[in-house]
Amino acid sequence: MSKSTAEPTLEVRPLLEDPDPPIPELEALRVRALTEREVRKEIDKVLDDLPLSLELAGRAPSVIRTKGYALYVIGENRRAVEWLAKAGTRARVRHVLGRALLGSGRPEEAASILAEIKEREPEARVLWVEALLRSRDLPAARKALKELSSEEKEGADGLFLAGFLAELAGEYGEAYRGYRAALERDPEHAKAMFRLAFMLDLDGNEDEAVELYERLRGLRPTYTNALVNLGVLYEDRGEYSKAIDVYSQILKIYPNHRRARRFLRDAKASLNMYYDEDLERTEDRRAQILMIPISDFELSVRSRNCLAKMNIETLGDLIKKTEQELLSYKNFGETSLQEIKDILAQKGLRLGMGREERTSAIQRDARTLLGIEPEKGDILQKRIEDLELSVRSRNAMAALGVETLGDLTKFSEKDLMLVKNFGQTSMNEVKEKLAEYGLSLADPR
Repeated sequence: MSKSTAEPTLEVRPLLEDPDPPIPELEALRVRALTEREVRKEIDKVLDDLPLSLELAGRAPSVIRTKGYALYVIGENRRAVEWLAKAGTRARVRHVLGRALLGSGRPEEAASILAEIKEREPEARVLWVEALLRSRDLPAARKALKELSSEEKEGADGLFLAGFLAELAGEYGEAYRGYRAALERDPEHAKAMFRLAFMLDLDGNEDEAVELYERLRGLRPTYTNALVNLGVLYEDRGEYSKAIDVYSQILKIYPNHRRARRFLRDAKASLNMYYDEDLERTEDRRAQILMIPISDFELSVRSRNCLAKMNIETLGDLIKKTEQELLSYKNFGETSLQEIKDILAQKGLRLGMGREERTSAIQRDARTLLGIEPEKGDILQKRIEDLELSVRSRNAMAALGVETLGDLTKFSEKDLMLVKNFGQTSMNEVKEKLAEYGLSLADPR
């Protein structure tokens, strides 16, 4: 690149040492720090001159503040939070702290801090609305969005937030309009582009989703989640060479990216993998069998009435019951039991096949109630959409009606593998994510 077209030089040290660095300049430095090696080196020089720990920093707020700013611009959000939280109460410090909290997945705390300083820091107002949305506080977010100025609402960020609010509220038509309007205003608005691509993929519009993800692929800094989803989409389409290129691109930038490394390995293996059509047909057939209505079988009136009163409508419902549960029901005797067992045997099924999963769930709940793992209660309520799952995994969760980690732990590996397009790569991803929270899938039926 010639000097005439190069990015303008940023005075790194003066900016980081400024008590109130302009937010646009700080964000510009953040982008360049993540994309330009020379800029990153300049920031590292600043960091080399600063204490390694808060204990060594003592009570010097200017030193703590500069370190927090420097960590934020190199993308070290969690460490930036640690330093900025100790850097005093200046509005600009609290503003950057709010940005770091949002970037580290703590939107509730970010919203609280940004609310405190939004009148003194106008640029925090839009970010405050986003923090409320990511906290899933939709009433507060809706109210906050209305409080923005007309200029803020009509800007690309405001239009994106309107679309995001609509998406979270289930108003998908409005969400599409909001995201597309944001991209008309700013064709490189990464957040709007990502959410639009994600929605299109869920709706089955893969071609347009791929096009948007490819556009995101060309933006800097790299939008990693977009590349992961793009790679998964290419795998779903059987375009493994393209998927390999995408995962390799991620690893060039983030060599320790675990999901990209694992997905790359699986995509390479898929190039020469034997596709077991017989196995897929078997799994599909089993899923279809479990959905067969009880009314399709010639049962005695007594058996049919008892099952109806127990709300058992399909073979899948039936195998969740044990012999003892059926026999405990009024008027259901050994003759009816044998009749049911014979029908199930014809389909290769038996009573109680779903019992192990229920027992496992009860044991997990008991451990939580007894306080063996006191933090599990909150963990089980963590929403699936807040996890960094690939599109394929998220689609599977949506298909199963899984909304929280607690919901997910009620399914076994076999249950997940019955979902269309859910393969071993997705299984490994889900199990790894559960393991991070000390959880696991249910035992097989």
